[in-house]
Amino acid sequence: MLWRYDEDTFNVAPIELFFNESFTPGLLADLAAGRRPRAAQDFADKDRRQPAVTVALAEPLDAAAPVAQRSVKVRIEVRDADPDAARGAGARDLRLFRNGSLVRAWRGDILQGKPAVSLETTLALVAGPNQLTAYAFNRDNVKSRDAKLQLTGADTLRRAGTAYVLAVGVNEYANPQYNLRYAVPDAREFGAEVERQQVKLGRYQRVQVTTLLDREATKANILAALARLAAETQPEDGVIVYFAGHGTAHENQFYLIPHDLGHAGSRTQLDAAAVSAIFAHSISDRELEAAFEQIGAAELMLVIDACNSGQALEAEEKRRGPMNSKGLAQLAYEKGMYILTAAQSFQAAQEAAQLGHGLLTYALVEEGLRQAAADGEPRDGQIVVREWFDYAERRVPAMQIDKVKQARAAGLDISFVEGEERGLDLTRRVAQRPRVFYRRELEAQPPVVARP
Repeated sequence: MLWRYDEDTFNVAPIELFFNESFTPGLLADLAAGRRPRAAQDFADKDRRQPAVTVALAEPLDAAAPVAQRSVKVRIEVRDADPDAARGAGARDLRLFRNGSLVRAWRGDILQGKPAVSLETTLALVAGPNQLTAYAFNRDNVKSRDAKLQLTGADTLRRAGTAYVLAVGVNEYANPQYNLRYAVPDAREFGAEVERQQVKLGRYQRVQVTTLLDREATKANILAALARLAAETQPEDGVIVYFAGHGTAHENQFYLIPHDLGHAGSRTQLDAAAVSAIFAHSISDRELEAAFEQIGAAELMLVIDACNSGQALEAEEKRRGPMNSKGLAQLAYEKGMYILTAAQSFQAAQEAAQLGHGLLTYALVEEGLRQAAADGEPRDGQIVVREWFDYAERRVPAMQIDKVKQARAAGLDISFVEGEERGLDLTRRVAQRPRVFYRRELEAQPPVVARP
């Protein structure tokens, strides 16, 4: 799919050209519901001149032969679309990727008024293919064409990796009105089952699980744990980060709410100062993006099983849930990450007690892995991460409907959308649906999470 301009068959650009500004999670659902989102700017008014980007080795090496050294220096040259600075389109936010995962970013204005710049960085190579890709944006946030350099790492670079699992669960908040029941057992079970499956697979030399529970799960501790992962991980490693607790969204950003949430008052009556305090003490998508940007592992997964805390912390559209953020999609696109999010109302999370877990974690761990239900068509005896996450996305809404039906049969009124206990029409719509974010391109060797 391409953009075509000026009624010229050959004046085209890739669809990703306007991704940063125009990607809208849930767009199809909005259109089907009769809503008509408006673009911030008419594309015809944008300066579509793209900066020119090239990437090459900065030192004398034969790029066509296998490279035996672990680290190489790379030079990236960026040129304005017009060498005259007064008429140029500018260049900003340069990004460098290795095999689809972001390894370095230069934020802000790259050219600083110059017609061209040359930047260098050092990065690690892995055995086998190393596809380096670089691109930048012009002043109007229009993406350049990709610059590519193909290197092959020698077999001597082969290294057994480590699987890192960071599982965070918050049942007991500094403000007990926000307490939950299942976040801690969810975090424990998720970490234990992922460890069991990875040890069984033998894909990694070792599996290292870190848990942060209740009082340990502060904003400072969570960000420090991510910083340690950034310092320790290598390209052959895998990282899975799991969070169970409260979450919310506000003005196209999402937030994970840690133990030290910064608000001691009522959960259901929040003024602007209380909301601001909670946001300040929470971990935003931008903070997560900055943390993940530093992690060098090639395989990255993020699972958010969040309980929506209600009232002023609800998403603008309740049915979507609070975690359908544009920031998540951009994080997945930039890092080549797999991200799965689910949010349910506080009240429904407390009522669905039969499972002893949040619905998302139950679908992932108990059904998806232990019962091998995530091994979809074709049933080939292995579960790759796309199958695993897609299964949970499909399964959780069905579980929600089952729980509502069971509660109503018992004379209880619950719903996974607050305020719609009896108004939820189970024949045509469900409650908050999990969302999956990942790049659409299929990998040659997709990450395997289990072989039942």
